[in-house]
Amino acid sequence: MRLYPRREGTDQVKHGDVTYTPASDGGFDFPDEVSDQLHRFAVRGERLWEDSIERQRRILDAEMDRRRDPASLYEAVAKLVQAADSVGQSEPVKSSRSKAAAAK
Repeated sequence: MRLYPRREGTDQVKHGDVTYTPASDGGFDFPDEVSDQLHRFAVRGERLWEDSIERQRRILDAEMDRRRDPASLYEAVAKLVQAADSVGQSEPVKSSRSKAAAAK
């Protein structure tokens, strides 16, 4: 089973004589007996390893919490305004209809 470490910086895991390295998404492919043992490990009630479903749920929950936070929303809007200001205030582009109406 593929497990993902909850702590940053886990670049290899050694179990017995075998060294496991992470896949491109950061998950480790372990045999079932190893993944069962690792999946149960916890420190102060916080699990050290999670499977893909737990990982997706945690990431989605964090994203939903971030979106509900008014400060995060304000920061995102401020970044959009800053980006628009950095592009510069150019004269609005007139559509072909308004050019035709102005010509009459």
